[in-house]
Parts: sequence; C-alpha cells; structure tokens
Amino acid sequence: MDENQDLAKLEKEWKAHFDRFTAPEPTREMTLDLIQKIKSTEQNHSPVDLRLELETAQNSLSFKERLVNIFLSQWNFYGTTSWLLTGLAMVAITFTISENTADPLFGFTNWIKCITLLVIAVIGYSFRPKNEGNEIIEALSYYPIIQQMFTRFIIVMGFQLTLALPLCFFVVGRESTILYLVSSFIPVFFFGVVGFVATFWLGQKIGLSLTLFIWFSQVLLKRKFLFQVPGDDSFLVMNGIIFVLSILLLSTILLKNRFSEKLK
Repeated sequence: MDENQDLAKLEKEWKAHFDRFTAPEPTREMTLDLIQKIKSTEQNHSPVDLRLELETAQNSLSFKERLVNIFLSQWNFYGTTSWLLTGLAMVAITFTISENTADPLFGFTNWIKCITLLVIAVIGYSFRPKNEGNEIIEALSYYPIIQQMFTRFIIVMGFQLTLALPLCFFVVGRESTILYLVSSFIPVFFFGVVGFVATFWLGQKIGLSLTLFIWFSQVLLKRKFLFQVPGDDSFLVMNGIIFVLSILLLSTILLKNRFSEKLK
C-alpha cells in the first residue's frame, strides 16, 4: 500500500514538472499574425546584393591595389607548382642541349625550337578550362574575361622570357651577343602572342592546334622564317617583321573588346 502511494506521489510530481514546460497550442489568429509579421519583415529588409558589395569594395581600392589583386588571382589560377615545373623543364632543356651539342649555333637552333614548344604548351595549359565551376567563377569575377586572360598572358610571357634570355648564354657560350638575345626573344614572344590571340578568338582547342601547326610547319620547312639566327642573310629583317606582326595580332584583342562594348 505504501509502495502504491509512493508511485502515485512520484507520478504526480513528474506530471507537474512536465506541465511547467508545456506551451499552449497557438490559436488560428496567432498563426495568421505570425505569418503577417514575417511578410512585413521581408518587405522592410531588401535582399543583399553581393555583386554590388563586391564592386563597391573594388572601387574603393586604388589602381595599384586592383592591379596587384588581378595579378595575384591569375597567378593562383596557374599555380605555383606549375611555375616551378615550367622553370625546371626550361633549365633541363638548356643544360641537356648545351652538354650534348658541340656546335653552339646548331645547339642554339634546337634550343629555341624546344623552348618555343614549351611556351606553346604553357599557353595551352594556362588558358585551359579547368571545369565548369571555374568558368562560372571567371564569368562572375569583377574583372572582365579579357583582362583576366591578358594578365595571365603577361605572367606567362614574363616568366618565360625572364628564364629564356639568361639561359641562352649557357647554350651559345662565348659566342653570345645581343643578337642571340634578339633571336631568343622574338620567337618566344611570337608563339606566346599567337597562342594567346588564337585562343581568345577561336577557343582553347582550335587556338592551340593552330599554334602547333605553325610551329611544326617552321620545324619541317627547309627555309626558316621564325627560327632565324645571327648570320642569316635576312636575320634582322625577318625578326623585325615577326615583331611587328606580333604587335598587330595583339592589337586585334583591343579591337574586339571595343566592338563588344559598342554592341552592349
């Protein structure tokens, strides 16, 4: 009997404990009032425009800061590891040719062919579409696509030329002169420009294929137009023509950009 009384007392205590935490069921009017308050809150607070906030933040930066930001973003796109591997590949090509070629002029010709082919490969790699998500990020970026591509082109060419110009001395040796610097600069610059312009106008696959076709045609032809070396009869004339042609090809990018802005 005492045990039953204790159980009833304990049940009553627990029931009172639960009653303290039991909320009353809301009425229909309370529910409608809550819905109306939520609607009025949404109307008073407009959604956040993330794009506008990004543009506002970018516009508050100085020109130097914006320039640094776009270069850093494109450097990160390519990846530090890829830069290091590219540099190691150029060094390996240079010392392999310099140590295994007795004729400096012949070695220099083979070296510039290999280096320009590496430039084409780097251009194709750096302008490749990584994935659909990356393309969306590029399209939504504060910087237009043309600015992103041109910045990436400057990084690629700057890195390649910075390494190529001093490395040519290891191949040529004591016979190196300013003309050898010219003959290494012009082909690297030309194939970089062709790869960039062809990719911009025709897309990554067609642009890369066209650039490779030009390279192979010059390697297989007996009369060389692009791989001129000091001592050739038309060395200065051909290099001058190639340089002017490269500048004209680059200018087509500006023309397309202006034409696109007029259509808008």
